[in-house]
Amino acid sequence: MTIQKRVEQLHQLIDQDWSKFDQPELKTTRETVDSLSYQLISEIDHTNDSDHLLEAINYEITHFFLPIPCVMKMYQRLILLNPTNPSYYEWFTDYLLQFGPDWQEEANTLTELYTKEDFQHACDFAQKIEHVKDFGNIG
Repeated sequence: MTIQKRVEQLHQLIDQDWSKFDQPELKTTRETVDSLSYQLISEIDHTNDSDHLLEAINYEITHFFLPIPCVMKMYQRLILLNPTNPSYYEWFTDYLLQFGPDWQEEANTLTELYTKEDFQHACDFAQKIEHVKDFGNIG
């Protein structure tokens, strides 16, 4: 299955009115979303086709629904395949900044690296950005 098809499949599932589901349906739907998300991440990891990634990213930008780890993996793979394209870094930092201060530090560091055209370090740094933030003990 192509990345775009998997993204569309996830969108159809996530875009349902979950408030109408009973508990067993909610559980099954969550499990299916998790499974499809893991499959999508695996497909992203194994693709060498930037066009497929760009299609999926554009679909995500217009619908804004995918789990964060999936989207981050798409940007990271796109950058890995095209490490000297500043636009891809800019798009990734824009995505990170949508979450307020959560990934502000990472976005700032990445911006600093790619604007200096230090693409090797920028690419390496982008690959290390975690999909899940650990905020430690807050409060």
